[in-house]
Parts: sequence; C-alpha cells; structure tokens
Amino acid sequence: MSYYLIGIGGTGARCMEAFVHLTGAGLLKDNQPVKTIFVDADVSCGNLVRTQQTVDLYRKVRKLSFGPDGIFKNDIINSGFWSPVKKNCNTLDDVFQNTSLINKDSTKPLGMLYESLFTEQERTTNLDKGFRGHPAIGAAVMTEKMDINDEPWKTILPQINADKNAKIFLFASVFGGTGAAGFPTIARLLQAELHKDGEGNCIAKIGGALVLPYFQFPPADAANSNEMQAKVEEFMLNTKSALDYYNKNNLLGPVFTSIYMVGENDLSEVKKFSLGSKDQKNEANIVEMYAALAAFDFFNKPTYDTRGEVPMIGRKEEDRITWDDLPDVCVEGTLKDKMATYIRFLYAYRWNVLESLRKIAQDESYDKYVAWYKDLVKKAGGIDVYHDKEMMERFESLGEYAEHFFAWMHDIIQSSPRHVELVNERVCGACVYDSDDDRKSIFNFFKKETQKFFTLDIYQVVLPVAERKDKLTGKEFWQSLCNYTKKMKKTEAAGSEILMQAIQDICK
Repeated sequence: MSYYLIGIGGTGARCMEAFVHLTGAGLLKDNQPVKTIFVDADVSCGNLVRTQQTVDLYRKVRKLSFGPDGIFKNDIINSGFWSPVKKNCNTLDDVFQNTSLINKDSTKPLGMLYESLFTEQERTTNLDKGFRGHPAIGAAVMTEKMDINDEPWKTILPQINADKNAKIFLFASVFGGTGAAGFPTIARLLQAELHKDGEGNCIAKIGGALVLPYFQFPPADAANSNEMQAKVEEFMLNTKSALDYYNKNNLLGPVFTSIYMVGENDLSEVKKFSLGSKDQKNEANIVEMYAALAAFDFFNKPTYDTRGEVPMIGRKEEDRITWDDLPDVCVEGTLKDKMATYIRFLYAYRWNVLESLRKIAQDESYDKYVAWYKDLVKKAGGIDVYHDKEMMERFESLGEYAEHFFAWMHDIIQSSPRHVELVNERVCGACVYDSDDDRKSIFNFFKKETQKFFTLDIYQVVLPVAERKDKLTGKEFWQSLCNYTKKMKKTEAAGSEILMQAIQDICK
C-alpha cells in the first residue's frame, strides 16, 4: 500500500510542505511511502518551488539510516508535476483558439459566446503566473486540457489501481484560481479512471482538505495595479460560489470518502503582494499545519464513518492556539510527544553533533576529542567522515533540513493573529552557545578552540514547559551521547542508524 498526495495551486503546495515536515516526525501509522503530485499553472511559483526543494532535501536526508519505527521512516517520492497550461497556450484565447473561432462563420457564434463569458483582460492575460485568483479561468482551462495520457496521470493512475489499499488525499484552496478549479476537476478524473466496487464507488479511499480564506495581502503597487490579479475582497465570494457549485453538481460526494475544511476567521497578513512566479513565496501558516494534520488523520484511520456525521474541532481559548487545540492524529503516542522528540533531535543534531562532524571531516586528528564519534560512528557504525565525503554530505543534508524545519516552524508560530504557543521561540532562532568562561574541558589544553555547547534546555522547547529536575542543555546532551555505549543494548543496526538512534533515545 502507498499513500498518494496531490497539492493543487499555491496553497496546496504549502500544505504539502507542512505535510513533509510533519512526516519527518513519524506521524504515519506505518512506514509505507508517500507519492506526491504537484498541480499548478504557475510552474515557477515560489511556494511550489520551495515545497519541491523541501521534498528533495527530505529524500537526501533519508539516505541516512534512522531505524524502522522512528523519525524519517516514510519515503516521500515526487511523482511529478502537471500544468494545465500547455506550450504555446499562453493566454485563454490561445487555449480555446479564439481567433480561429471568430474568423470562421461556422464557429463564430461559439466565439462570441466565449467572449461574452470572459472579459478581454481575462482572455488576453498571460497565464505564466497562474490563474491569479480567477477560478472561472482555471475551470475552463483544466476542463479543456485534462488528459489522462499526460504525465504524471498516465503513470500514477495505473499504480493506484494496482495498489490494493491505496489512499489518496488532495490539498486545495477554495478561494483562489487553481485550487478551486482543480479540486473538482481532478476529483472527476479519479472517479472516471479508478477501479470501482460493486456499488460504483472508487475502491481507493479518497480524502481532501478544502482550505477556506486564511490570509490577506496588501493592494498591488502602482506597477501592478492594472494587471489581472487575485483580490482579497473577492475571497469570500469565490468561496461561496465554489462550494455552491460543488454542492449543486454533486461533484464531491461520489468520489470522496472524507472531506476536511479548514480556515481562519481572522486573516493573517502576507507582507508582500505578488502576482505570482518566484516572488510568490508566502510564509508558512498554522492553517496549513491543520490541513496537513487532516491528511494524517485520513491516512491513519482504519475505517471511515459513513453515517454522514460532521465532527468539528475548535480552540479552548479565542486568542491562543496550543497543542490541545490540534487534532491528535497519531495511532501510537501523542502528537505533542512525537513532535517534542523530533524538535529536540533536530536541534541537538544541528547545533552539537553536526558541528563536531564538520571538525572531524576537516581534521582527522580531532576525532580523539569526540568520544561518541569513536564509539558510535567510527567503531560501531563503520563510518569515517574524514575519508568518506559522500557520507559527510548526507550528514550535511540533515543539518540543512533542520534549518529549513526551524524556519518553517518560526513562520508557523508567528503566522496567526492569535498567540500560537507550541514551541519556545528560541529553538527557531540563532543558536546561543555557552561563554568561553563556561568551557572547562580537555579541549582547552590540547586545542586553541573549545567544544561549544548550546545553552538552551531542549527539554523545555515544547510549550507549556513541564517541570522536571533534570535538563538537557548542550553539555548534558554531549555527556549522554558520550556515555551511550555503556547502556546501549545489543543491536543489529549499522551505519548511521546507531548514531541517529542514540540521539533519538536521548531526546525522548
């Protein structure tokens, strides 16, 4: 069995980004792979590119071994990208060949009807930056150009049909252009092409998250004021129109096992206006994290409610969002505990373990000062980072991923008009190391530079802070890692898994 994830438009891409980061924490109930498909007319959209880069980086990280049941246990496979805007179809007029329609007597009435449905600006604006918040354009283009013989549909649909217990999940906004149009269009494709049971229902289980308005942005500057663009004041109207259309045409019921809806009454502020392309790179938002958790909820469920009930989730307090307000989607353990271990692991690895690995990779003699390296990496793991540059690149990729994760988490806790109280902000900022006076170790005698230890107690990074007598600053973490072999049980693990498992155990 595999999981299939389809992100439609810019919001869909950002929800996919949240899903990738949460997958690293081990939230899925098993270790089955996740296959992703991106759908967007704006091929260079900054949100899309950032998420694709995150998937690529995640896959580099998984070249390290972490163990079968912990963090990074699920592979994420980029199964492709589909754009409804084909080559040489730069505008809506190009898509429908309007010049040809108008110039032929037999098709002129059709061309006149087409021109009555779309304004001249809608018909002639270049679609290289997407549908710009105009779902009517998106629906027209997608309906015209959707073809199962296009990749990645040509490859992925047979895979789903061959997958006995496939589960598919779609992310899309309902207030923009690409998402609102793509959600029902792709739903119809799935309904038409996937295998059915005796009652005509898709055998594969299909879920989706429809994202309601949750952000707003400043008006366009003078240079872009006359361009066709998404308008915040039209978000709610677009949402109502799309939902009415879905309902009246029964587009979703025959296809979807479960549909989730998530939004925010108080819209977050996007700092910079962008028409699209590489400049459209919005900060991550807590709403996208909710949408990603919906996908985990769907994937982890063994059965689905068919009684038509509509459960709702809300906050305990109007102006605060805490872990208690997030759906606990985990089958084993809790969301908060899994995320706590994951965050501690990434912090300790990036600001302690990786720093030592870098020094050893540059100076082979330095390994004598790092007991855990000799025991867990070189001896037990059979890894020599000074000579094995490829393995060192893998260790570097995990450090780079950690930085991406903490930048994403920083956006999450800063994104809402409400107080998002999930983690201590210090864990997302620049690492603070102890002072020179605090460093009293063998390094002072043998080396000009000393081993630096982070000062943050990473037992206290997840809010609310729990009272405990022990702490886990850089020094305590270092000592625990150096002493780990004394309590390490006999294991069949090899390579980097031994070190990674040790860090996970210490950070629980």
